[in-house]
Amino acid sequence: MELVNRAYAAFEVKALDSGRRTFSGWATTPSIDRMGDTINPLGITFKNPLSLLHGHRHDLPIGTVQFKTPTKKGIEFDAEIPVVGDEYGSLGDRVDTAWGELTFGLVRAVSIGFRAIKYAFTDVGVDYQEIEIYELSTVAIPALPDAVITSVKSMNQLSREMVKVLREADTRGVQLISARNLHIKNGAVSLRK
Repeated sequence: MELVNRAYAAFEVKALDSGRRTFSGWATTPSIDRMGDTINPLGITFKNPLSLLHGHRHDLPIGTVQFKTPTKKGIEFDAEIPVVGDEYGSLGDRVDTAWGELTFGLVRAVSIGFRAIKYAFTDVGVDYQEIEIYELSTVAIPALPDAVITSVKSMNQLSREMVKVLREADTRGVQLISARNLHIKNGAVSLRK
Protein backbone atom coordinates (compact mmCIF):
# COMPACT_ATOMS: atom_id res chain seq x y z
CA MET A 1 0.00 0.00 0.00
CA GLU A 2 1.41 3.37 -0.99
CA LEU A 3 1.23 5.82 1.89
CA VAL A 4 1.57 9.03 -0.10
CA ASN A 5 -1.96 10.24 0.38
CA ARG A 6 -4.48 13.00 0.55
CA ALA A 7 -6.44 14.72 3.26
CA TYR A 8 -9.05 17.35 2.60
CA ALA A 9 -10.14 20.48 4.40
CA ALA A 10 -12.17 23.63 4.13
CA PHE A 11 -10.99 26.99 2.88
CA GLU A 12 -12.31 30.50 2.63
CA VAL A 13 -11.81 32.99 -0.17
CA LYS A 14 -10.76 36.20 1.61
CA ALA A 15 -11.32 38.71 -1.17
CA LEU A 16 -11.64 39.00 -4.90
CA ASP A 17 -9.07 41.54 -6.00
CA SER A 18 -7.81 41.93 -9.56
CA GLY A 19 -4.28 42.63 -8.27
CA ARG A 20 -4.01 39.86 -5.66
CA ARG A 21 -5.98 36.64 -5.68
CA THR A 22 -5.81 35.13 -2.21
CA PHE A 23 -7.73 32.61 -0.13
CA SER A 24 -7.23 30.90 3.20
CA GLY A 25 -8.54 28.10 5.34
CA TRP A 26 -7.61 24.77 6.90
CA ALA A 27 -5.14 22.55 5.07
CA THR A 28 -5.88 19.64 7.40
CA THR A 29 -7.59 18.87 10.69
CA PRO A 30 -7.54 15.82 13.01
CA SER A 31 -11.04 14.81 11.84
CA ILE A 32 -11.61 11.37 10.35
CA ASP A 33 -11.97 11.62 6.57
CA ARG A 34 -14.25 9.51 4.36
CA MET A 35 -11.45 6.99 3.86
CA GLY A 36 -11.26 6.42 7.63
CA ASP A 37 -7.87 8.14 7.89
CA THR A 38 -6.71 10.70 10.46
CA ILE A 39 -3.71 13.02 10.61
CA ASN A 40 -2.14 14.36 13.80
CA PRO A 41 -1.57 18.06 13.01
CA LEU A 42 1.18 18.28 15.65
CA GLY A 43 3.15 15.59 13.80
CA ILE A 44 3.30 17.53 10.53
CA THR A 45 6.42 19.07 9.03
CA PHE A 46 6.64 21.32 5.96
CA LYS A 47 8.84 24.02 4.48
CA ASN A 48 7.18 27.29 3.43
CA PRO A 49 6.40 28.35 0.80
CA LEU A 50 4.80 25.30 -0.78
CA SER A 51 3.45 24.84 -4.28
CA LEU A 52 -0.27 25.26 -4.85
CA LEU A 53 -1.39 22.70 -7.42
CA HIS A 54 -4.55 21.99 -9.39
CA GLY A 55 -5.92 18.56 -8.40
CA HIS A 56 -2.52 17.16 -7.29
CA ARG A 57 -1.15 17.60 -10.82
CA HIS A 58 2.53 18.32 -10.27
CA ASP A 59 2.71 19.59 -13.84
CA LEU A 60 -0.06 22.17 -13.17
CA PRO A 61 1.14 24.60 -10.48
CA ILE A 62 -1.29 27.45 -9.96
CA GLY A 63 0.24 29.43 -7.10
CA THR A 64 1.95 29.37 -3.73
CA VAL A 65 0.84 28.62 -0.19
CA GLN A 66 2.12 29.50 3.28
CA PHE A 67 1.19 27.19 6.15
CA LYS A 68 0.74 28.58 9.64
CA THR A 69 2.02 26.93 12.82
CA PRO A 70 0.33 23.55 13.46
CA THR A 71 -2.14 23.42 16.37
CA LYS A 72 -4.28 20.64 17.86
CA LYS A 73 -7.16 21.92 15.69
CA GLY A 74 -5.18 21.62 12.45
CA ILE A 75 -3.09 23.74 10.13
CA GLU A 76 -4.34 26.95 8.55
CA PHE A 77 -2.95 28.31 5.30
CA ASP A 78 -2.84 31.43 3.14
CA ALA A 79 -2.60 30.87 -0.62
CA GLU A 80 -2.22 33.10 -3.64
CA ILE A 81 -2.91 32.50 -7.31
CA PRO A 82 -0.97 35.05 -9.38
CA VAL A 83 -2.33 37.33 -12.08
CA VAL A 84 -0.35 36.43 -15.21
CA GLY A 85 -0.05 38.47 -18.40
CA ASP A 86 -1.01 37.25 -21.88
CA GLU A 87 2.66 36.89 -22.80
CA TYR A 88 2.78 33.70 -20.68
CA GLY A 89 0.19 31.88 -22.80
CA SER A 90 -1.30 28.74 -21.28
CA LEU A 91 -0.01 29.61 -17.78
CA GLY A 92 -2.37 32.60 -17.74
CA ASP A 93 -5.27 30.41 -18.87
CA ARG A 94 -4.47 27.82 -16.18
CA VAL A 95 -4.30 30.26 -13.26
CA ASP A 96 -7.36 32.19 -14.49
CA THR A 97 -9.31 28.92 -14.73
CA ALA A 98 -8.24 27.91 -11.22
CA TRP A 99 -9.27 31.31 -9.83
CA GLY A 100 -12.58 31.14 -11.69
CA GLU A 101 -13.29 27.72 -10.15
CA LEU A 102 -12.79 29.23 -6.70
CA THR A 103 -14.73 32.43 -7.23
CA PHE A 104 -17.74 30.68 -8.78
CA GLY A 105 -17.79 28.08 -6.00
CA LEU A 106 -17.13 25.13 -8.31
CA VAL A 107 -14.07 24.16 -6.27
CA ARG A 108 -14.44 24.60 -2.51
CA ALA A 109 -11.85 22.31 -0.97
CA VAL A 110 -8.14 21.64 -0.70
CA SER A 111 -6.03 18.52 -0.32
CA ILE A 112 -2.53 18.06 1.01
CA GLY A 113 0.06 15.94 -0.76
CA PHE A 114 2.29 14.28 1.80
CA ARG A 115 4.80 11.57 2.62
CA ALA A 116 4.02 9.30 5.55
CA ILE A 117 6.78 9.09 8.17
CA LYS A 118 5.08 7.39 11.12
CA TYR A 119 1.67 5.74 10.91
CA ALA A 120 -0.48 2.94 12.26
CA PHE A 121 -3.28 1.00 10.62
CA THR A 122 -6.64 1.14 12.39
CA ASP A 123 -9.82 -0.89 11.92
CA VAL A 124 -11.09 1.64 9.38
CA GLY A 125 -8.05 3.38 7.88
CA VAL A 126 -4.66 4.83 8.69
CA ASP A 127 -3.68 7.01 11.65
CA TYR A 128 -0.90 9.28 10.36
CA GLN A 129 1.13 10.35 13.39
CA GLU A 130 3.97 12.04 11.46
CA ILE A 131 3.95 13.27 7.86
CA GLU A 132 5.81 15.69 5.63
CA ILE A 133 3.56 17.93 3.50
CA TYR A 134 5.05 18.87 0.13
CA GLU A 135 2.10 20.49 -1.67
CA LEU A 136 -1.47 21.78 -1.35
CA SER A 137 -4.03 21.30 -4.13
CA THR A 138 -7.40 22.77 -4.92
CA VAL A 139 -9.94 19.95 -5.40
CA ALA A 140 -13.64 19.64 -6.18
CA ILE A 141 -14.65 16.70 -3.96
CA PRO A 142 -13.32 16.66 -0.39
CA ALA A 143 -12.88 13.49 1.66
CA LEU A 144 -13.18 15.34 4.99
CA PRO A 145 -16.93 15.74 5.71
CA ASP A 146 -16.62 19.33 6.94
CA ALA A 147 -14.58 20.39 3.90
CA VAL A 148 -16.68 23.18 2.45
CA ILE A 149 -16.06 26.88 2.07
CA THR A 150 -17.52 28.62 5.07
CA SER A 151 -17.84 32.02 3.42
CA VAL A 152 -16.94 34.00 0.34
CA LYS A 153 -16.38 37.72 0.80
CA SER A 154 -16.37 40.58 -1.72
CA MET A 155 -18.38 38.56 -4.18
CA ASN A 156 -21.71 39.10 -5.88
CA GLN A 157 -24.67 37.03 -4.77
CA LEU A 158 -24.78 33.55 -6.31
CA SER A 159 -27.37 33.26 -9.05
CA ARG A 160 -30.08 30.58 -9.00
CA GLU A 161 -28.28 29.03 -11.98
CA MET A 162 -25.01 28.77 -10.02
CA VAL A 163 -26.79 27.19 -7.05
CA LYS A 164 -28.34 24.68 -9.50
CA VAL A 165 -24.88 23.87 -10.93
CA LEU A 166 -23.50 23.31 -7.43
CA ARG A 167 -26.40 21.02 -6.53
CA GLU A 168 -25.85 19.00 -9.71
CA ALA A 169 -22.16 18.61 -8.80
CA ASP A 170 -23.21 16.68 -5.71
CA THR A 171 -22.48 13.23 -7.13
CA ARG A 172 -21.21 11.48 -4.00
CA GLY A 173 -24.23 11.80 -1.74
CA VAL A 174 -22.81 14.73 0.23
CA GLN A 175 -25.30 17.57 0.39
CA LEU A 176 -23.35 20.62 -0.74
CA ILE A 177 -26.06 23.28 -0.79
CA SER A 178 -29.65 23.44 0.38
CA ALA A 179 -32.05 26.25 1.07
CA ARG A 180 -31.57 25.43 4.75
CA ASN A 181 -27.82 26.04 4.80
CA LEU A 182 -27.37 28.79 2.20
CA HIS A 183 -27.23 32.30 3.66
CA ILE A 184 -26.59 35.49 1.67
CA LYS A 185 -26.09 38.81 3.42
CA ASN A 186 -24.60 42.03 1.99
CA GLY A 187 -23.26 40.18 -1.04
CA ALA A 188 -21.41 37.58 1.07
CA VAL A 189 -22.32 33.91 0.81
CA SER A 190 -21.99 31.58 3.73
CA LEU A 191 -22.82 27.90 3.94
CA ARG A 192 -23.97 26.51 7.28
CA LYS A 193 -24.14 22.95 8.51
